[in-house]
Amino acid sequence: MESGVRAARALANPEITVAPGFTKAGSDEELLVRQPLEINGTRAARAGVASARARAAKAEAVRELRETVYRTKHAYYGLARARERLALTGDLSKSADELDAYAARQVELGSRPGVERTQTRIEAARARQQLERARADHADAQTRLNVLMGLPGDAPLSLADMAVTRQEIDEDALLRAALPSRAEFAVSEANRQAYLQEARLARAEGLPDIAPHFRAESVSREPREGGFGIGISIPIFDHGGRRNRIRQAEESARAQEQRSLALWDQVRMEVQQAVARLRAAERIVASYQNGLLDDSRRLLESSRTGFRLGQTNVVSLLEAQRTYRAVQTEYIDALADHEQALAEIERAAGSVPESQLPPLRHPEAKPR
Repeated sequence: MESGVRAARALANPEITVAPGFTKAGSDEELLVRQPLEINGTRAARAGVASARARAAKAEAVRELRETVYRTKHAYYGLARARERLALTGDLSKSADELDAYAARQVELGSRPGVERTQTRIEAARARQQLERARADHADAQTRLNVLMGLPGDAPLSLADMAVTRQEIDEDALLRAALPSRAEFAVSEANRQAYLQEARLARAEGLPDIAPHFRAESVSREPREGGFGIGISIPIFDHGGRRNRIRQAEESARAQEQRSLALWDQVRMEVQQAVARLRAAERIVASYQNGLLDDSRRLLESSRTGFRLGQTNVVSLLEAQRTYRAVQTEYIDALADHEQALAEIERAAGSVPESQLPPLRHPEAKPR
């Protein structure tokens, strides 16, 4: 990028022309060396285009880095979700096998009907199937995170426990922070400036320019009748190419400005949606922590005790196990959704720590 800017700022290369010429003595060669000075502003405009494109490229790199940070965080909590589900499913599968073994002994002793053993055997088989799916989901989530982190797909990872604390979120502050932080605004503004500089370049090409030159004849033998001079290029005719280039660049700049306004609406929507998802996740987590988890655990324990004492049948116990599994799974999902919603808020507001990002000039675009 910097090389492109330096190349655009450099003076145009000299033009060397060797061509046959005709003199009184007959045919001969002619040498012409010409150096455009670009005092009409073409060099400055060309450098302006290159500089704007370089800023756009840098901002685009920042945007990609922010997206990578977001995808990595999202994958991290996806793996945390899968790991918690795997642990839960493993415990439930073990309990289902123990229940099946207990039911088999009771049927052999004649204290339970054989149909209950059939039910527990089916439930144990289903629990093993769910455990296999949980293992596959865990392996898939681990591979996805490792790939994003540049690690081997099966590399072991250490994860922290998911803990939810209520976050004080100020939507207005997030929106104000998004304007200078979201790289998309810098990309849009840099592209707008590039279009304006392209229009300036096309206009400059229609202005006169000065080019010192050296001319010599009889190059193959002995130069004669040579000399220095100053040429002035005066563009007179324009068949529509330059005029249409100016019009196209200006229209593109106006269109880019409108896209910047639309981008602000999109960012505002993303922030509001992420905050709404976070609030919903907080309420769901709170509902489970305020008694639902304990109720499902007590229901399962009392059903197991009642089954062993012969006070409840296997159907009630299996229903209690399924309720417990559903509640625990939904709670794990709510915890992961909460953490992923926080990552979405960071992405929407562009609040990734600046220590992870290269410097970025603040855009000049203003929200409506």
